[in-house]
Amino acid sequence: TLARGNVIEHNHVHHIGRPADEPEPILSDMAGIYTLGVQPGTVIRHNRFHDVAATKYGGWGIYFDEGTSNVVAENNVVYRTTHGGFHQHYGRDNVFRNNIIALGRDYQVQRTRSEAHRSFTFERNIVYWNSAEPLSGSWDNCNVAFDRNVYWKIGGGTEFKPPGMTVAQWREKGMDRNSVVADPKFVHPEQDDFNLQGDSPATAAGFVPLDQSKAGPRP
Repeated sequence: TLARGNVIEHNHVHHIGRPADEPEPILSDMAGIYTLGVQPGTVIRHNRFHDVAATKYGGWGIYFDEGTSNVVAENNVVYRTTHGGFHQHYGRDNVFRNNIIALGRDYQVQRTRSEAHRSFTFERNIVYWNSAEPLSGSWDNCNVAFDRNVYWKIGGGTEFKPPGMTVAQWREKGMDRNSVVADPKFVHPEQDDFNLQGDSPATAAGFVPLDQSKAGPRP
């Protein structure tokens, strides 16, 4: 791709993948925002992506596909997707930081391919889920950087299980050594209000509260 230096910000993308008058999705392989290729200087920030649905696969919020590299995604809110809030197929040196990922149906974060280089950095994010899994895909070589994140499973938040290994093994590989498992204390997540209460442990972990009021159509 020749794309570079793009700024995608303050968008509200929602209810895609299914007809407005049908309960079941009809599409696959898509997201609230989709990228591919090397795109130095590209930033995806201050967006709100939710209610993205797919049939077989690919109902994601932010989707780094086909070699997406050198892209920063920060300060976004992603919730109620069928297949996860963030997915990277393959690429390198991307940064995913200070985002909220919530209530994915099947999982929250997916990495499809193990790579010899660093796929992405995942830091200062809040990952909040119900019955789904927090991570999915291929993590065997751990050529990623995870740290200072907040993880919470509704109704049983004391558990965070990396795929295919124990928490101790995950941390031995350098992952999430300064992250916490704690209720982020959203104001009203059941009403899609993912602002933080004043005593949220997420701020102590390094999360910077978001101004979500500007996402979407404006006068």
